[in-house]
Amino acid sequence: MFRKFKKLKRVFYKFLSSLYDKPLAPPTDKEKQFVEKIKVAFREFQSLEPVGCSPSEKEWLENANRLRELVLGDDLREFLRWDVVLKTMAVTNAGYVSPELTYLKSRPDWNGRWATAIKESNIGHPIPYWQYPSSSGNLIHHAYHLAKFEEKTEMHANNMSLIFEFGGGYGSMCRLIHHLGFEGKYVLFDLPAFSALQTFFLESTGITVHSFEIFESAQSGVLCTSDLEELKEILSKHFEQSNSMFIATWSISETPISLRNSILPLITPFEAFLIAYQAQFGEVDNISFFKDWTSAQENIEWQDWQIKHIQNNNRYLIGKRIAN
Repeated sequence: MFRKFKKLKRVFYKFLSSLYDKPLAPPTDKEKQFVEKIKVAFREFQSLEPVGCSPSEKEWLENANRLRELVLGDDLREFLRWDVVLKTMAVTNAGYVSPELTYLKSRPDWNGRWATAIKESNIGHPIPYWQYPSSSGNLIHHAYHLAKFEEKTEMHANNMSLIFEFGGGYGSMCRLIHHLGFEGKYVLFDLPAFSALQTFFLESTGITVHSFEIFESAQSGVLCTSDLEELKEILSKHFEQSNSMFIATWSISETPISLRNSILPLITPFEAFLIAYQAQFGEVDNISFFKDWTSAQENIEWQDWQIKHIQNNNRYLIGKRIAN
């Protein structure tokens, strides 16, 4: 009976969203150029064979293969409606978005800040959120993460000089932080297919994405990379151990331990941390993993708590560096 009720709710929310949904207009010349650019990149990617992988690795390689298939064979201008995107990186009408929107509206800076920042674009043809059709469930969800980070730390992501986001979906969090006024350097690290999608999305929204060579000397802009050596070089050269932030919402907790152990030492000097994770992913006990990791970090005040409005024991881990 409960499952039937949940299914009916999903159908109802989908119907309400459809009332505000609009078909895409014919592509502009600029859109055609962006689409062809990413198709060229994806034609160079080979299908990845998930042989001998852990369950978590296998899942992400299969997702990357599915994304490549859709980019080359479907309408890229509607990528936010593709199954692999909806499954892995785009919230639509999930039940937990409603209390998150209520929280944002309750903040004193709602009208002057968040209401403007979460106004959705038509890039990717996002599904309107039924309670707030000018935005999407995904954008509201990301705004909630940032607002809780601000509440717990009294810091603002948009005031950072460098942000490193591990994973990053299709670039929605990066886009949101720029819309909040971010003027620093932003690094996104992901699998090659997702890095290419992020480049497409961010450039389509007017955000500057640099090559590795240009990013090194730039004062602002975004780097989308899947090269671990590039990442190490950038992080070793381009932050001053302060005013830097690490973001990983359900991403670092979905990667094999070996990759985590390559990434996490790079962020030891960072000032701020916004992590969301599930208690268990595949073969990994994430609660134990993050407890051990945070206990080894010095001069950081950590707050770890269950996100009660999301089912299945999902948690926030937020950190702020304190004076010696």
